[in-house]
Amino acid sequence: MKKGFGLITALLTLTIALCVNGTVMSKERDDRTQENERYAALEGEFLSRARRLLEDEGYHDSGVTITWTREGNAARRYLVEIHHRGIGDLCEAEREMLSESLCSAELAGEAAEILIIYV
Repeated sequence: MKKGFGLITALLTLTIALCVNGTVMSKERDDRTQENERYAALEGEFLSRARRLLEDEGYHDSGVTITWTREGNAARRYLVEIHHRGIGDLCEAEREMLSESLCSAELAGEAAEILIIYV
C-alpha cells in the first residue's frame, strides 16, 4: 500500500512539474512572438521610408535589402544594402549624408547598430 501511494505521489509531482514548465515555455514563446511582430512593424516602416526617400532623391527603382543578427538576448544589429548604380557616383560625404537621412529614429532606438552599405 505504501509503495502504491509513493508511486502515485511521484507521478503527480512529475505531472505538476511538467505542466509548470510548459506554462513558462509558452510564456517565453509568446514574448518572443510579440517582440518579432514589433520589430517587423519597425522594419517595414524603415523600408517604406527608405524607398520613399531614395525615390525623392532621384534614385528610382533602388533595391533595399535589410538583414539582422542577434547574439543571445542582445539588441539586433542591422545591415542595410542599397542597390543603385547612381549612388556609386556619389562622394563619401554625400553617401554619409544619405545614410544619416535614411536612418529611422524608431528603428535606430531599438537596434544596437545600423550599418548602411551601397552596392
